[in-house]
Amino acid sequence: MNEREELKQELEQELLWVQYRQKILDIIEKKLLQMKQLAERVKQGNLTTGKKEASNGRLNDLAAQVRAIDGESRKMEDGRIIE
Repeated sequence: MNEREELKQELEQELLWVQYRQKILDIIEKKLLQMKQLAERVKQGNLTTGKKEASNGRLNDLAAQVRAIDGESRKMEDGRIIE
């Protein structure tokens, strides 16, 4: 394989990764929107203590999901982390 073909293959791989990462970022954006909506409901102040605690638990769960999805999507096949 010549240098030009290698570069083309490398760029195609990068494009695939960027497309994959965009899909992941779309998922993360949806989860962040859910978190915002949940926080706004809690902020309104008309929830019982139990519902506030449940909402806080859900917020923490969504935050953990966002961190996990983001971290996993940054890994390459060889285990390196993309920054």
